[in-house]
Amino acid sequence: MSVTSLLILLACLLIAAKLAGWLCQRVGVPSVLGQLLVGVIAGPSLLGWLQPNEQINTFASIGVIILMFIAGVETDMKQMRQVGGTALVSATLGVIIPFVVGTAFALGLGYALPISLFLGTLLTATSVSISAQTLKELGKLNTKEGTTILGAAVIDDVLGLVVLSVILAFTLGQNPLWSIVKMVLYFPIAYLLGHYGFPLLSRLLPRMLALEARIGMVLALVLLYAWSAQEIGSVASITGAYIAGLLVSRTEMREWVHDGLSKIGYAFFIPLFFVYVGVEANFHGVFAFSPLFLFGFIGIALVTKIIGCGGGALLCRFKPAEALTVGVGMISRGEVALITAAIGLQAGLINTSLFSIVILISLVTTLVTPLLLKVVYMLRTNNIAQSLPDTDALIAAIEDEVHLQEGTHVH
Repeated sequence: MSVTSLLILLACLLIAAKLAGWLCQRVGVPSVLGQLLVGVIAGPSLLGWLQPNEQINTFASIGVIILMFIAGVETDMKQMRQVGGTALVSATLGVIIPFVVGTAFALGLGYALPISLFLGTLLTATSVSISAQTLKELGKLNTKEGTTILGAAVIDDVLGLVVLSVILAFTLGQNPLWSIVKMVLYFPIAYLLGHYGFPLLSRLLPRMLALEARIGMVLALVLLYAWSAQEIGSVASITGAYIAGLLVSRTEMREWVHDGLSKIGYAFFIPLFFVYVGVEANFHGVFAFSPLFLFGFIGIALVTKIIGCGGGALLCRFKPAEALTVGVGMISRGEVALITAAIGLQAGLINTSLFSIVILISLVTTLVTPLLLKVVYMLRTNNIAQSLPDTDALIAAIEDEVHLQEGTHVH
């Protein structure tokens, strides 16, 4: 593809992605769905105007790294500590149950172990952004269940990234023992370098460089973290970007880094990632799967999160209605499942047909979660209202009691 052809293609994709995202927000749907639909419509699934290619894939790869870095910066560690054990138990069961059930289901349908393990891994994800946006719209973001959902979603993503990294190491022909050794060494080294290095940079960079140069320097470090995670630590590159984000979030440069890289990412690279994910999804392959496989995986994606995360909340003494709210709030797979699926496609663990199934699951769960959360809160409100005594009868009873007490005092 020539440079001029690439320029006009990028311009058209960005305009379409931004317009589709704006329209989705206007109707109360996450903008990521609009960006995905642009890729699906322009790609092989419908019009066939755009095919997967290396040039767009390069921009998309940078987009997903920036996206996961921003997710790390936005992680509220204080909030995670507040919800404590409940979030940890909910997130752990919310990873284990979908992973085990999804893997067993794929094995039962005759898929090889590496593919089955990866399909199980795909079901462990939870989208923090979708859950947070829905809870904020409902005015429930700061409730006990809301805080638990957000904390558990973050822990869920961390656990999911670890599972993804382990599965990739075991299934891509790498030496499992050596891969585990590199993982064990990589995480503490990456943490210590960032723990001491980023606070130092947060003090030095404002004295030495202008804002644009500072942002460029941090972006370079994020890319180095992503590179080192994959090439040195045998973990996914997005894991390194996420770790860098977590470490930056603890420093004084958190605000200007988040503001600068969010503008760069969401203006250009991140929309291209979601559009490209839609392009890579060829829904013609979906019809090749049996209804059992298709509806089975969608059902597993919905039910296992409710059972796992809701069950974890129940074990931590949440009321059944509160536990159900936590379980429903963790259903959405969103961008995390898309990122995982894109990695699996590039690694050759899944083909384009299975990739399309994952896109479909992500779309369904993303659309269903806000609706189900609204229904659950509506039912809870109605149950509370019905359990309250009749207001007029209550007032009459109080007045009778007051008259009775007055009569007693008179005698």
